[in-house]
Amino acid sequence: MCTYNGEKYLEEQLDSIKNQDYPYWTLYVSDDGSKDETLAILNTYRKRWGKHKLHILKGPQINFQTNFLNLINQKKILKDFYFLSDQDDIWMPHKISHTLKKISRINLKKPFLYCARTTYISHDNKKRLGMSELFIKPTSFKNALVQSIAGGNTMCFNNALKNISQKFSYGEIVSHDWWLYILCELSGGKTLYDKESTILYRQHPGSLIGNNTTFLAKLKRLVMLFRGTYRQYNSLHLKALAHINIPTRASHDRLIRQFNLRRDANLISRLKMIRELGIYRQSWDTQLGLYLGALLHKL
Repeated sequence: MCTYNGEKYLEEQLDSIKNQDYPYWTLYVSDDGSKDETLAILNTYRKRWGKHKLHILKGPQINFQTNFLNLINQKKILKDFYFLSDQDDIWMPHKISHTLKKISRINLKKPFLYCARTTYISHDNKKRLGMSELFIKPTSFKNALVQSIAGGNTMCFNNALKNISQKFSYGEIVSHDWWLYILCELSGGKTLYDKESTILYRQHPGSLIGNNTTFLAKLKRLVMLFRGTYRQYNSLHLKALAHINIPTRASHDRLIRQFNLRRDANLISRLKMIRELGIYRQSWDTQLGLYLGALLHKL
C-alpha cells in the first residue's frame, strides 16, 4: 500500500484487510511524506497488529507512480505473491482467497499479473455506483502498448514479474499499473483479467483516478486525446522501453519499432498501422479513439 495524506478513509481500508478470510498476509506501507494523521493511524494499527504484520516505509516523495514502483521493487520484501492496495478503497472479505483461487492453475514460474474489475461506491460507502467497464478482448502486448486494462488496486503479481520490474531503472512512466501490464506481456508472461470484482472503489474529490464509465469521463478522455496527452503517454513508454534490458520476443521488439516509426508517418500509413500492426483497445469507443488519434497525429 502507498499512502499520502490518507487519514480520512485509511482506517476503513486497513480494517477491510484485517477482516480478510485468508489470514496469511503481511502489509507493507510506503508513506510519501503525509502531513496529516496518516502515520499516526498506521502506527496505531502497527501496535495493534504487531510489527510482523504491518511494516511502514518511507516513500521517495516524487509522485504516486514512483512510490508504488519503489515499493514494488524493494529487494528486502520477498513473498510468494504481491497485492497492490490504495489507501481509500475497501476490500471485500474474500478478495485474497478469491484471487488465489483464480490463479491456482497458472504457471507461476513465468511472469504473471492478475487484475480485475472494480465496484464503484460513494465517498461514504452508502451507495453502489456501478462497476468498471467489462473488457472481453484477450490480454496481449498489442493491447498493453496502447491501453491500461485495470487499476493497480486490483492487481496481484508474482516474483517473476517483480524481478523484471526490478531490472527497470529508467525514471518516468505513466502509471505503475499500466507499466506492470506492459512488462508482463513484453516478457511473455500471463495477464489474467477477472470479470468479477472484489474491490469497493471509493469515489471522492481526492481520488487520483475515478470512474471511467460515465459520459463525463469519456468526454474528458476525448479532450485528453485532442490535447495530445495520449501521445505524451506513448512517448514516455517508448522512451522507457528503449532502456529495458530483459529478454523479449522478436515480434514484440518489431512492434515497438514499427509503432514508434509509423505513428509519425503520413496519414495513410498511420491509419493502416493500427490494422497492420494489430494494436487494439478493449472497447469499440476506445478503439475508435485509437483511429482518431492516428488521424489527428495524436498517437
